[in-house]
Amino acid sequence: MTDDPAGWGGPQEYTDAFLRSARQAVQDLCARRGGELESLTCEVVPGAPGDVVVAATTVVLFRGRRCVFRRGIWPPSHPATTRAAIYASVLEERLMTRVGPPLGEDASPIDL
Repeated sequence: MTDDPAGWGGPQEYTDAFLRSARQAVQDLCARRGGELESLTCEVVPGAPGDVVVAATTVVLFRGRRCVFRRGIWPPSHPATTRAAIYASVLEERLMTRVGPPLGEDASPIDL
């Protein structure tokens, strides 16, 4: 992938490159912080008519809670590897600042 948006490919190529980089970054984050990656997926979501919008969703078990983090990745504003690093950094910040220990029997997921 290059810094030139024309070289980033289409949505499928970009998503594949993002997933490769993001999976490794999130697995490293989980290993460092004591979490467990449950899933990392991408899906096409509704956008303006004629536009393709792709969102990445990560589900992590952290501090006894299921946490869901979802962000748009297409259309791109950075190369896929850079976007994946930013995605993992924001996920880490959200996990560290928004997830406390479970309260009682509440098993509902936390949207980050």
